[in-house]
Amino acid sequence: MADADASQSTGNDMRYHQTTTYLRILLVSGAVALINGGASAQVFASSELAADQVGTGPRLIYLHHEYPATLDPQNTSAFVGQLAMELFDTLVTYAIDPETGVADQTSIVPRLAESWDISDDNTELTFHLNPTAKFWDGSPVTAEDVYWSIERALVGRMGWGTTQIETGGIYDISQMEIVDPQTLKITYPDGLGRYSLRNFASMSLTIMSKAACEAARSEQDIWCVDWIKNNAMGSGPYMLGDRQSGQYLTAVANKNYWGEAKPYYSEVMFRVVPDPQTRMLLMESGEASFASLTPNEYSVLRNSSNATVFSVPSQQDVAVMRWDPEYPPFDDPRIREAVIRAIPYERLVTEVCRGFCTPVQNLVGVSTPGYEPDPLFTQDQQMAKELVAQSSYGDDVPSFEVPVVQNSTHMAAAVIIQDALRSIDIDMEIKPLTQNAFDDIAWGKRDLDVSIHSMGPWWNDFMYWAYWMYRSDSATNHIQFSDAALDQAVVEALLIPQENEAAYMKLQDGVLDILVGERLAAPLYQVNWSMSVSNNICNVNKFPWGTIAFSWLRPCE
Repeated sequence: MADADASQSTGNDMRYHQTTTYLRILLVSGAVALINGGASAQVFASSELAADQVGTGPRLIYLHHEYPATLDPQNTSAFVGQLAMELFDTLVTYAIDPETGVADQTSIVPRLAESWDISDDNTELTFHLNPTAKFWDGSPVTAEDVYWSIERALVGRMGWGTTQIETGGIYDISQMEIVDPQTLKITYPDGLGRYSLRNFASMSLTIMSKAACEAARSEQDIWCVDWIKNNAMGSGPYMLGDRQSGQYLTAVANKNYWGEAKPYYSEVMFRVVPDPQTRMLLMESGEASFASLTPNEYSVLRNSSNATVFSVPSQQDVAVMRWDPEYPPFDDPRIREAVIRAIPYERLVTEVCRGFCTPVQNLVGVSTPGYEPDPLFTQDQQMAKELVAQSSYGDDVPSFEVPVVQNSTHMAAAVIIQDALRSIDIDMEIKPLTQNAFDDIAWGKRDLDVSIHSMGPWWNDFMYWAYWMYRSDSATNHIQFSDAALDQAVVEALLIPQENEAAYMKLQDGVLDILVGERLAAPLYQVNWSMSVSNNICNVNKFPWGTIAFSWLRPCE
């Protein structure tokens, strides 16, 4: 089945044709949810930019808590994904839902690929590149660049990018064929899966310049890992500009951008401000354009005259506390359940989230197909104490350490959980880490025994989430859990067509039986996508992982 929109035709071939321009699809009236009611109306622009308007707007300042460890879009965090949205292009992207301002993942529209074919037997996907697409240095984007970018993820084992491309059904470079400089054919022996086409809208699968990378890399740096940490050669609407490690980096408007979503703002400065309260004050004073904050600061900014707080429910972004079931004391299933029963879920929502998250009683998100509240995830301190007493450890439960990102919502949650566990005689030690340090241990080394974190998947799909979180060799399975039945189920699920939900849900129920039955994690809350934005900026949009396309932003009229 092809995941193209209604303008796709059917026949011996299924082919998507670009029947309307990229920008006109996106720049329609709509807005994401506003928290503060007094803000100016947020709508999408009604017209395209004139040639002499491109890149003429003022500089935007985006406040972030930490400088990225790498600019590599294939080995990324959410913040690097935000940069990737500006510096690079994907083969396809999404239309924007005019009612919410949120990317509509059921409506696939062209980006680097101006069209694509899906064979009648559903085993071949052929992309036809836009011949006008160019990298910043003026060189054309070719099928060789697309091939190399995917090859880099597969052969170079780039973590996020590797897992991402595999979820779409590409496991070996032999599946790809360069037909001509503008055409790439991909073969899927088992047929295209439910996400094979959509996958190419992922920020982890942006297209990089093979020639630029190979010209600049060292002889030992085969896949340009070291070069891409601090450099880029993309085809996106913004170009990598000045940067000072640990302090700031800039993205400068590409006035020669080949696409139609041309940038209005001349520059985006990503400025490092570690303290969330300082970020809030800079937003409140009007000195900054965007800031990602914690619920404490968002609550204050609700009444700001200079900033608007946007907040919308995420998709399957369930914050969890999870553990390696072989790591003491979690090697005893009664301790695992005791921890689950001891967590004060309501306190987390009211005191930590302050209205900027959604209560959840399942590993399945509340807006994700298959969600049903599970009473297991309800606080019961008395039962928790009894389970500890019945465990093999009795009154001598060994302490354990939980690394958590400092100054984060999860850190606030960890403190409350620590207090609750102390009341049942379990000692949880909190180890504060920087975001980069946590990412290195969790996603680089995959070496955490216990963690409190969230990971927003690219799709609103529990099995896709489980593929990333628990499949044996997934880049984000940092507790290195392994179960053959789960591995088989999450892979099979990705091949089931969207319309066959009965078969899909049967597999999902089986995976839940494993994860919940073995007491492998506790869902804490479902994360909202929240962002504080200057009141003079409109066209605010939201893509998966909470990223914003800056090239679509316009000043409010």
